[in-house]
Amino acid sequence: MKKKLIAICSTAVAMLLCGGIGLGVSANAANSYANYVQVAGNGSGLMLEPTVIAEPASFAEMGAAAGSSVKAASVIVTPDAEMNVTLGGEEKTLTQTFDSYLKAKFIPIVRLEKDTVEPFLGWLKNTYAITDIMAMSKDVSVLETLYADKSVGYLVNTVYDLTDATISADRYGEWDHIGAANKAGCNILLYDGTQANLPVAAKYVEAMAKVCWAYTDGVEETVSAMAAGCYGIVTDTLPEVGEAFGYFKESGFARAQYVAAHRGITSYCNEQSKTAIMATANEGATHIELDLQVTKDKKILICHNSDTGTTSTGNGYFALATSEALRKMTLKDYSKKYEDTFPTLEETIELLLDTDVIFIFELKFDGASSLAVDELEAIETMKSVIDKYPQMKGRWFTITFYSAYAEKMREVCPEIPVGFLGSATSGKFNDTKNTDHPYPNFWGGVNVTRANMDSCLRNILRKFNVSLDEMTYDAGKRTTDATTNNMSAAYLARGYAQNTWTFEDTLHYSIKCNIATTNAAEDCAMIVKEIAAPATLTEAQLSAKKVTLTCTTYNGWQVEKECSIIPVSREGNKVKVLFYLSQDAGDSAHTVFGLYSDLAEVTVA
Repeated sequence: MKKKLIAICSTAVAMLLCGGIGLGVSANAANSYANYVQVAGNGSGLMLEPTVIAEPASFAEMGAAAGSSVKAASVIVTPDAEMNVTLGGEEKTLTQTFDSYLKAKFIPIVRLEKDTVEPFLGWLKNTYAITDIMAMSKDVSVLETLYADKSVGYLVNTVYDLTDATISADRYGEWDHIGAANKAGCNILLYDGTQANLPVAAKYVEAMAKVCWAYTDGVEETVSAMAAGCYGIVTDTLPEVGEAFGYFKESGFARAQYVAAHRGITSYCNEQSKTAIMATANEGATHIELDLQVTKDKKILICHNSDTGTTSTGNGYFALATSEALRKMTLKDYSKKYEDTFPTLEETIELLLDTDVIFIFELKFDGASSLAVDELEAIETMKSVIDKYPQMKGRWFTITFYSAYAEKMREVCPEIPVGFLGSATSGKFNDTKNTDHPYPNFWGGVNVTRANMDSCLRNILRKFNVSLDEMTYDAGKRTTDATTNNMSAAYLARGYAQNTWTFEDTLHYSIKCNIATTNAAEDCAMIVKEIAAPATLTEAQLSAKKVTLTCTTYNGWQVEKECSIIPVSREGNKVKVLFYLSQDAGDSAHTVFGLYSDLAEVTVA
């Protein structure tokens, strides 16, 4: 089926092509193309279906890819320093390659090295300005060069090719790669699909709001990468990828959705209290979302609002009071009996030091007032705290409504990912004593939402090097708009996994998101998070395609569940299989969702 196009030839794009808003686009290019490709699905049951990226060996293969039954979102091309592409002994210019094979069909990904990055930048600015284009490299300095050139606002994302790297068995072993990628302005990490520890990398990369791709060869390797939760499959053989998709017919997640406790556990604790924070680990949440405020004496305390009155017995602004005075107040939003007060950032970290819970710090800091940003140096102060805990590197990322903090994170903490909160605001206001507490203008001077993909990609995500942390969700109606799920594939193909705020129940298991921020994390505690493969299966079980397995819930309990068996291949008494569990999320609507295991090799006894 021929891919449809989203026409984005709007006034905003016209302005961009003339060097207007956003990062600016050179007007020198002889040609420009401003449309975006609508990413087609491949018919699996996966909630977050992996993007397919083709790397053809010839121009004939590239041409055939457009008509393939397997829908590739992107095609990788490798130009030389003269911006010529050679495939199968045939040479064409990069312009000819785009016009004849990629235009209106694929998101181009240009593979670059040190000797080709500057010629490519020159080509992109002076020869052909393509709005929807990406780049990749094994050299992180090449990616840094691309992101540093602010005139290339139409480069929507980059890929850090780590196929030569060895994946550690310890998930935090990948932090250096994630940090380097983020510093370079890169959202996608590409690994070798043959590595046994690929699931470790995939689960951790995506827990840190980045996107993991795998380069695969063969059906089993592709199935394994998809089961690990990789959100992109790079291949030189599309039919094999199509066969792999066929093993994921049942609806569900390849890797369990991450659950972030919004302000900690709030159903039986004061929000953002030490009690609520400790309960987060006990209930099995994978992440905790907390709001940071800066005080008059440059301390970081945890509270949602810039004023104290909503959740405590006190009355005042954090930025105008000392931490000592503030911590004499008692939290009251759930109960005063716990005698909780505003925890310090140090206390918060130390409570979860010995867990695997990942922190999502929302950078509130007095609503990006000039006092907080400049005088109290909120981001620098936060950094001084987290630097006390080198063992916690790779255990936090940030989200914000304010471009002032996104920009400051880029300057002060460039390795730490930042997430964009939708309809977000930018700039600073000057009078925090004003009881109306005015908030500044929207990012870039306009209200930019996720649904406006062109403006969101250009003016927010790429410009500030931030991930996507928003979704249209009506808590009262318990619904999302159609755009939410429809746009997920479009963003995912470009390296932006969708996270969400804020659910009131377990509805998020029916929605295409990576990390679900929720006020009901405790309701997820007994839901199965991981299916453990047995060492053996009987012929009868294999024939029946059913087996009862010990599964692990979010809070770490072991439960027995009947799972389906999906055979992938067999050699003698060794069989490679997926296991699949359908489960009720336990909400009032009885949301049903599935979960796949990693690909496992078991012995048939």
